Amino acid sequence: MTQHKVIAEDSLSAMDEISKVLGKDAVILKTRKVNGKIEILGSNNIEDIASSNAKKIIKQKANFSHLFSNHKLEQGIQNRKLNNVFEEKKQKDNEHLQNVNEANIKNLDSEYIDVNTFSKFTNKIENLLKNMIVSDIDYLSQSFDKSLTIDLLKKGFSKNIISEFQEKIVNKDNIDPELFFYHYLAKKLVMPYEEQISNSEVIFVNGPSGSGKTTLCSKIASYILDNKLVANDKHKVSIVNFAPKSSNHSELMNFGRLLNLNISSISSVEDIVKFIDINKGHKKLIIDVSQEVINTTSFIEYLEKITLNKNCSNLIALPASTNKNMIKSIMNFYKSSFPTIGLTKLDEANISAEELSILSELNCKIGILSGSRSIIGSIAFAKREVLAQYMKDMSI
Repeated sequence: MTQHKVIAEDSLSAMDEISKVLGKDAVILKTRKVNGKIEILGSNNIEDIASSNAKKIIKQKANFSHLFSNHKLEQGIQNRKLNNVFEEKKQKDNEHLQNVNEANIKNLDSEYIDVNTFSKFTNKIENLLKNMIVSDIDYLSQSFDKSLTIDLLKKGFSKNIISEFQEKIVNKDNIDPELFFYHYLAKKLVMPYEEQISNSEVIFVNGPSGSGKTTLCSKIASYILDNKLVANDKHKVSIVNFAPKSSNHSELMNFGRLLNLNISSISSVEDIVKFIDINKGHKKLIIDVSQEVINTTSFIEYLEKITLNKNCSNLIALPASTNKNMIKSIMNFYKSSFPTIGLTKLDEANISAEELSILSELNCKIGILSGSRSIIGSIAFAKREVLAQYMKDMSI
């Protein structure tokens, strides 16, 4: 056999057939495409092989057959097959790698947590462990000061506050160390606010909604009228409702009628600045600041500036039921305006050791103790003895 023609779907299959029929030394004499299929004419005749090689050398290598002119047919076929195998293997490996990566990501999502979640979790654990002590009970019973520490922690006082006073408590002789702790803490918290009220020409009463600001304003006005002024000097005191025009201040109006005082209503920072300047040296102003005004940047800037004057006071109405996180937020908001705390609603709720501890840690000052059920004669100025006794009487 000298020549053999093959028609196949593709050139690779056709050449494979030529190799099987004519042998591995066969050459391609002619290749063409017929009706979408590949037709190849091959030969193993020595004359055809020589003639084909001579033609290949002369001819420009631009047609399909030059790809095989310098190589044995079988070698070319094997190379193509190997390349196909390598490509298939590479594709499978890539698919496998992608599946592994996706599986790993899913496993990471299920087995691990992100940094923010972990940070929140550790913060919660730290807060839970903050006031905990792990120790030998027998050892604690042998040391009076350690037993006192446990008792104070049980009441809710923080480790920071207890540690701050521990050395002073231990070194004092012939006194009740627990009572000494209460007096020391009370002394740090209490501010003599009665003198501040007498000296202040302007008293801003700030605080969150529902904190008892309006009631506290009326009580301060009542105290001033009863203790600092004579009957003919009522015109020297004025209560100001500092709130948007849409706000309802009927409660403050009712307190004004009860005290026989006029209530002024002001809605903008510019107007309150003018009002204060006009009445400077003539009237003592008690300003009930609404939550809507508190949230404006211009008012806070003005408050921080005006409270640099000793004749101006910033009183924060803080309900006794306020939790420690809210206390931190409120005091941080007013930290640059020299705030003094008026504890309100003490006839409705009790302030706990935990809240007193955070107030002390933040270096806050308590000036007024107040209830909410009575207006006239119901204000009390914070005193060390009263606050110390209050802490002593708190139940575990």
